[in-house]
Amino acid sequence: MNEILRIHNLSKAFGRNNVLQNFNLTLEKGKVYGLLGKNGEGKTTLIRIIMGIIPSDSGEMFYKGQKIKFNDSSYKKEIGYIPEEAFFFRWMRISELLAFNSAFYPAWNAKKAEDYLDRFSLPGAAKIGQLSRGMKLKLGLAVALAAKPELLVLDDPTSGIDVPTRQDFLKDIIAELSDAGTTILFSSHLVHELERIVERLGILECGNLILDEDYQTVKSLTQRIRLTFEGPLPVKWGFDGILQEKQGPNRCELTVYPWDEDKEKRLRALGPISLEKESLALEEIFTSFISAGGPNKKRNRGRN
Repeated sequence: MNEILRIHNLSKAFGRNNVLQNFNLTLEKGKVYGLLGKNGEGKTTLIRIIMGIIPSDSGEMFYKGQKIKFNDSSYKKEIGYIPEEAFFFRWMRISELLAFNSAFYPAWNAKKAEDYLDRFSLPGAAKIGQLSRGMKLKLGLAVALAAKPELLVLDDPTSGIDVPTRQDFLKDIIAELSDAGTTILFSSHLVHELERIVERLGILECGNLILDEDYQTVKSLTQRIRLTFEGPLPVKWGFDGILQEKQGPNRCELTVYPWDEDKEKRLRALGPISLEKESLALEEIFTSFISAGGPNKKRNRGRN
């Protein structure tokens, strides 16, 4: 694996609240990594640790194989960061901010910066203090992208942006960056937005990843199974991996991960009069894993 960032046994607590517990994550170069989790699960805390804004309590972090510590700023010149709420000096004009930021990034591309201003309809002479929240978010995108980052970290960056700009960012800009070899860590509560761009999927719950897998693999192996029986439902299904289960008098709907031929044979051996399979959208996959607590949590009805 050609890794760009590796996090090992990272922990962070705020008082008695353990936000991250022995957290592990590896980002592969050139991949788009989608990080999902409910509010309060630690996504923003993780990103702030990666960016050196707050320290971890324990654990290690490596960038391009080199161990990095809190207050180490050398690696940041290769990382673009777009938080949900961007901070800029209000008294600066947009053009002044671009000139200011160019001093911190060796790969800064002034032409790209101007191109993104045009693309996002941002006038260089405008004062930042007079910009709307949406315009500030667009400016944050322009600044981060002009730095030509090797790793782009996005913390819910599109929630306040108008629909045309959001679609341009998700459909075109992310594809352009990925094609150029940029690694992208994208955290969002707008789960459906990641459906078209994510290559690897991580789901964060209770301070740890309950899923870290290639997205297309997850999508193909997560199936909704609808079963109908002539009589009462079986007492046991005969396997683990049932994320969700909905029952009727003689009908049942199972969400299963990982789905395979053996599970299908076991279900057909129970004698259903119909068995239907359906793939799930990302939002449904996320909801299923969160409700189950992950693929390794055993479900009583699924036990042998």
